[in-house]
Amino acid sequence: YRLNFLGVTRCDSSIPTNNKLKYELYLSKKSANTTEIKGVVTNSVPLDDSLDLEFKLAVKDSIGGWKENAFIYKTPKACSSLKKILGPAWNPVLDSVGAYNATCPMAVGVYKVSGIDTDVFKISNFPKSFFYGTYKFRFFYSKNNEVYGCFIIVVEVKRPWETE
Repeated sequence: YRLNFLGVTRCDSSIPTNNKLKYELYLSKKSANTTEIKGVVTNSVPLDDSLDLEFKLAVKDSIGGWKENAFIYKTPKACSSLKKILGPAWNPVLDSVGAYNATCPMAVGVYKVSGIDTDVFKISNFPKSFFYGTYKFRFFYSKNNEVYGCFIIVVEVKRPWETE
């Protein structure tokens, strides 16, 4: 399959968060075939294994609405789990924020995302087969049911030969 990134945004106000891990990200078109994620990530607390990592996936239905919670994944040890999920994409993603040879935990600080080429996610450990369609991934970091940070990525999963 081929991924077409449609948007990156903060979660809306329906998801209460303390913003201790704040993501202000956006998509930037570098060329006709290259899309990058840029912005700023602010860690007021370390991104470590005391947090949980959670994905909530919504799928766009045939009439344009979202079917929320089509897939839910929650795992402890947020930093180590994220590193495992990103796999070979871990270093390129963290290099783009200036955290070279980064390991867990990610320190407190402000990280400028200079441009993550979205093609890098092809080498991650995400499933290699997926149903075609449009998906909204909500990424949460939480601890004791308190949300520390949340952001959304909207992607289209397309057949490799689809151009539009």
